[in-house]
Amino acid sequence: MITKNNPLVDVLSSIDYLPAVQSYLLINLFNNENLTPSRLAEIINRDQSLTARILALANSPVYGLSKKISTIEMAISILGIKTIKDLVFGFSVFTATLDKGDRYFLLDEYNQHSYLCGYVAQLLANDFNYPVKSEAFVAGLLHDIGISIIHRYMNKEFQLISELKFYRRISQTKAEKLILGKTHCEIGAAVASKWNFPDKLIDVIENHHTPVECSTDKKLAAIVHIADFIATKEAPQFLLSSEDEQLDESVVEILNIPDLSYLFDVINNVSELVRTAKILDDLKK
Repeated sequence: MITKNNPLVDVLSSIDYLPAVQSYLLINLFNNENLTPSRLAEIINRDQSLTARILALANSPVYGLSKKISTIEMAISILGIKTIKDLVFGFSVFTATLDKGDRYFLLDEYNQHSYLCGYVAQLLANDFNYPVKSEAFVAGLLHDIGISIIHRYMNKEFQLISELKFYRRISQTKAEKLILGKTHCEIGAAVASKWNFPDKLIDVIENHHTPVECSTDKKLAAIVHIADFIATKEAPQFLLSSEDEQLDESVVEILNIPDLSYLFDVINNVSELVRTAKILDDLKK
């Protein structure tokens, strides 16, 4: 357990940098104002897994393209450099925070829940006229990185949190508060800040359960909150805690929609699209 001899702040201070591969990618992508499409494609094509993920997402119903995108060069040409850079950022950071799974941390389920949340967030970005769909995907994908960070860097505490949830039947966040004094939302945001993430992404990670408290982009936080709700509803086995995901009704006002009934119509439509597009089947591959 976190004690005076091993304070949480010391654990967080030890997380200084992204692994080398991710650092290389991000430095080349975001510190280069003159990055050309061909150079971007060259960087991405060095990583087969990253290439496959970007092409899979580009060919998903999210973008509704009439022709199949078969190369990264084609994806950049059609979707634009900004979108592809956002996707590379999200995939690279997500991979960097992962650790091996165990009985307390079901890695496949965590991956699937995160990807499903990102995918649904992009769909919702269409419904609620959010201007940058790729940012919605990244925020959805990375919303729970605090959970992975706790497991990777505070493994004993993670086990205690898991046992506390099971035996006391309490939520993930309540168990985290009891053991660490902080939630995965706060820890994820702290690490995101240390890694110089965009301010609104840090804010959304911290407030994805409480979107009304997001100070930089409440609309994005609301979209991720609803996406998390849908991802849990569609695939409850992906949820890492015993916590029942509750929908925060503040999203109605944040998104400027008529009422909860309207919102649930949107949720049902998106859920149906997830099923008909067989997104869950693809995520399990």
